[in-house]
Amino acid sequence: MSDIHVVVIEDDAVFADLACRYLSQNGFQVSHAASGEAGLQLCQRQQPDVVLCDLMLPGISGLQVLEQLLKRLPEIPVIVMSASEQMAHIREAVRLGAWDYLVKPLDSLDNLRHAINNCVDRHSLEQACERVFWEFDDHIDVLYQDDAIAAQLNGDLMPVGTLDIGHYHFSHQFNDVDSHQLWIDYRRLPQDSGLFVMALSNAMAGKHLLSLLVLKTLINPLVRQLLSGRDDTLLKPQELLKHLNIELCHSRIRAAFDVVIGVVDSRRQQICWARAGDHLLINQASEHPQHPDLALGIWRQAHYHQHCTELSTAQDWRVNYQNAELTISHH
Repeated sequence: MSDIHVVVIEDDAVFADLACRYLSQNGFQVSHAASGEAGLQLCQRQQPDVVLCDLMLPGISGLQVLEQLLKRLPEIPVIVMSASEQMAHIREAVRLGAWDYLVKPLDSLDNLRHAINNCVDRHSLEQACERVFWEFDDHIDVLYQDDAIAAQLNGDLMPVGTLDIGHYHFSHQFNDVDSHQLWIDYRRLPQDSGLFVMALSNAMAGKHLLSLLVLKTLINPLVRQLLSGRDDTLLKPQELLKHLNIELCHSRIRAAFDVVIGVVDSRRQQICWARAGDHLLINQASEHPQHPDLALGIWRQAHYHQHCTELSTAQDWRVNYQNAELTISHH
């Protein structure tokens, strides 16, 4: 019998009955509240392991419940459920502290079980890693106090010079932007191709450099795996963003990242890229007018889209943020 106690806050009597019965049959201890106020009182009394909360509730909304739970019981993971797939709702829920977001109607009630187990596993792992993380964070704070070391770490987030692959020239400009908030990189890959990255950290003040270094360390193993012929995720920007997002959502890094990442195939004169977040601007994005995908590190189930186009010999391909720029030009 499971020791996991779940509070379900749901005003839809039919769905609540189905969910509670299913969870009980799968070994969970389940309590139910039909309103936000009742749900808060129930959580305060019972201190559950996980809370399932619908967004649309009578009285106070699910977002208000989430906000109150974060203040009163910040250690309890909350999974938000809603019929809305709007990114604004998802962003707000995650911003307030939701651990996961399930869209109703669910394809299967098994999704509830998987989401709860993932939250419990992640919570246990985070508790186990918390002391190590903060010890590491203390060391980072010490490093920040050494200007020479901080400058060296920051220098690792910028390319050394330019790069030529076939007829294409990779370069960057970096002026007044806070260097701890941005990572720019480009690397040579097999078969006359090249990887490029621009990433913007949206972390707590003073944590940008640490966050970007973590993001960079997630990509480095994929470069080695590609070069050894074991994995080609690096050549698929859409899959690469998905992989990075899952890793970041499971990490202790409390940061979101706007990212443009892609691959240039100089033999085919083609560029393929994917974009997360809306702060980094692409000069040819008007050819792909759909809304940018969700920033990395916000929602584990976020999806990303890939775009491919021929590289123009007459027009540079650029990614910008304020005064910083990554440029790919034909020469």
